[in-house]
Amino acid sequence: MITSSIAKPYTVRRMLLRTVNMYSRIVLRKMSTTSQFSTKSVTNKPLGLGYSFFPSPQQHSHKSTPNLWPGVSSESESELASLLRLDNEKHHIFHNDLLGYHKYARPHVVQVSVLMGALPCPATSPTTSSPRSPPLEQPSTSQVLSATYKLHADYQNPAFKSPSDITENNWTQHLGKRDYYNAYMHFYASQINAHGPQKTLEKYVFSKEANLTPEGKQGAHMLARFMSGLLHPMIHTGHWAEFNVPGMLAEGLALASITSSNSTPLFPPDFFDYGTQKPESPAQSIVEHAATALRNPSLDNPRSSSPSANTGGSHSLDIIHRMLQDPSLAADKTCTPDSEDEFRDTVQAVGDKIREYAKMWQVDSEREVPEKLEEVAWLATLLYGLGGWRKGKQFRSEFYLLHMVTSSSFISSFLTHLSFSSQSALLRAQVSVILGWWVSRGRPAIPISDYYSREFDPSLLIPKALQVHLDKSAVGISKDKTTNLPSNMWLAIIESALNHPEPHLLKIQRALAHFDRLYGKTPQGCFKGETELEGAELLDGTLFWRVALHTQKALGWVREGELQRDFDRAGLGWDHLWEERE
Repeated sequence: MITSSIAKPYTVRRMLLRTVNMYSRIVLRKMSTTSQFSTKSVTNKPLGLGYSFFPSPQQHSHKSTPNLWPGVSSESESELASLLRLDNEKHHIFHNDLLGYHKYARPHVVQVSVLMGALPCPATSPTTSSPRSPPLEQPSTSQVLSATYKLHADYQNPAFKSPSDITENNWTQHLGKRDYYNAYMHFYASQINAHGPQKTLEKYVFSKEANLTPEGKQGAHMLARFMSGLLHPMIHTGHWAEFNVPGMLAEGLALASITSSNSTPLFPPDFFDYGTQKPESPAQSIVEHAATALRNPSLDNPRSSSPSANTGGSHSLDIIHRMLQDPSLAADKTCTPDSEDEFRDTVQAVGDKIREYAKMWQVDSEREVPEKLEEVAWLATLLYGLGGWRKGKQFRSEFYLLHMVTSSSFISSFLTHLSFSSQSALLRAQVSVILGWWVSRGRPAIPISDYYSREFDPSLLIPKALQVHLDKSAVGISKDKTTNLPSNMWLAIIESALNHPEPHLLKIQRALAHFDRLYGKTPQGCFKGETELEGAELLDGTLFWRVALHTQKALGWVREGELQRDFDRAGLGWDHLWEERE
């Protein structure tokens, strides 16, 4: 039984957050009445982008991109589009302007919609209803989406006009200024209308002009901004990449523009030497590669036969092994667990060294992209999943490393829109940032051998409500057992996560389910001889649903009656922080 003392830190944190948000709103109201926020010099335009930028989401699923779950309907799509338009018109991108906390309303309702689908309320039949056994009502999609939106709407900051317009002539002059969010959003919307979404993204994030000065020195840092803020600009834009909602692209680019570029040391000028890449035919998309190269030589094998032989640079797990041996990257050498910003301190202290390790991982040709995409999935899941596990200790679902997993699930959707040079840049940027965040969390060990040497018992991680008693006619029931686990763990995990109030839980479970669909068939031994990382030969495709179960247990199966708990925000690499949690 989970005690109330465990849930208390989450409650206190929410109360404090709401108090700070109230103060932030008062400040914003006062600022909006001052000359700084005078709208006299601003074009008289609505705050929101309007209907055309928020059509019903349309996902074009490919083999390598996340799938819609069965049940999505015109009802859920229409309701989702309405909520996205409403939120765009009413709220700022930060739900706390003083602290710069990113909003979760839009991403949360999108994830609920694509996983929940259509669940109309059943009509009560007068011939079957009984006072003793009233019919059970299943909430409709609209009700759940509306409830999800309201969960976040009450602590959002209101939208407001910027001090002046953003144009092609001044778009670099107000970067990092949060009060220019609305102006940037409208600017990028105009660029999308004029040039299309793909060209707009390439021009304002991946091009040399968006990152360097004409002399080749550090400039606007747009890729660094895109990958900063705990990857929220990239994640938000990822919803456009997957669901083709252009308003979320305009919002994501605006968010990147007002985000501080704290990851700049990971992207020196030579990062943008695109001339060293080897593009193939531009007509051949990453999706076409994924259909053939991703499962070579057999379509039944989700992994290529020998990534180390077919790709340039070092394997990402080799890089992890080498970084674990580097004493200069140890916990307390790069930052302290009580730092106000561990990532900033880490990048400032050892950003150049992290960049040197990241440069070992290259994407030299379009043919390598599917294998590199797979490496990112394993890398992010390992650092979050096994980084949060220690023998004899409770699993710690680490909030910051969680974002490495959720952001990685959007990359395949991005790749369907980008040229090869930008595909390479995004993949290399993702690995650089993942390594930086891992070091900032204390560079936790990855105990693969310890983890896989222990018998994995799912019954210890799921509530008794899911350990159902089946009729003897049920297929697969054991003769000597009356209690059975769910036949498909993912159905139970996603169903429970849909009703959990913590928005990040649903996002990581969908990401892990996507990785499981692509790489869940990987047998033990596939990594043998491919990497120096200790225990890598034991890895198999069960990693993804194992990590999902650990995560669900850590946050609480609230739908099944457990109390809600919060993510862990203390560093994983400091031994004393593990002891304090016993």
